[in-house]
Amino acid sequence: MTSAERSDRSCNWPGAFNARDLGGVRIADGVIRPGVLFRSGQTQAWQPEAFSLAAAAGVKRILDFRDPREPKPLPTDDGLPERGNIEYDFQPVEDPDNAEFRARFVPYLNHPSGYPDFMALFAPRVVRAVSRVIAAGPGTLVCCSAGRDRTGLVTSLLLRGLGADIDDITYEDELAMRAISAHQLVRKTPHPYERWLPDAELAQVCADRRAALAEFLTEIDVHRVLGDHGVRAADLDYARSWLLASH
Repeated sequence: MTSAERSDRSCNWPGAFNARDLGGVRIADGVIRPGVLFRSGQTQAWQPEAFSLAAAAGVKRILDFRDPREPKPLPTDDGLPERGNIEYDFQPVEDPDNAEFRARFVPYLNHPSGYPDFMALFAPRVVRAVSRVIAAGPGTLVCCSAGRDRTGLVTSLLLRGLGADIDDITYEDELAMRAISAHQLVRKTPHPYERWLPDAELAQVCADRRAALAEFLTEIDVHRVLGDHGVRAADLDYARSWLLASH
């Protein structure tokens, strides 16, 4: 990536955190164009104006990788944020009732070192989420709670399947980790597990995550895993058709 493409591409919408346009990320055949694929922390934190700004930036739909029971319902007709014409749907990547999952991931999936075990449990669900992102087309925003690990796992597999360098994918993870740390300073109530990290500690956490994510992406055969669960070469070609600036 060039230094321009290595900007954080944050979307500074009111209430949003860890929100970012993936335009500028380089994949095998070019660079993702702005305004077609976004990621974010939970949109329940967004203020009403944020949805208008997101729509103006190109967001047409939100895919939430959480189980629908996880977010606290809001006092709206569907329990979801008031969001204008933006579509909202869940594509859960985990089964919170799975006993093995509950025993392994305490308090939750919170580090790339857990991605191999998570995939061992939920590869079909994770790949369905990748497939759903591809089929959704331009204007898609993906999220979970923090927008870091479930969102990061799905986007990492998609980007790697499209030929992104591991170094560029780990950079996206570092942006997410730094955004989550910074968000703790403005939360109205303290998070039970996350906290703001001073520079030296944050740098070490980012380095640990970078190493674990790089190892995961090196060891996994992404195209085989995607193909085994229904994402074919033609699907990746379709993703390129709406992601790439050169198309």
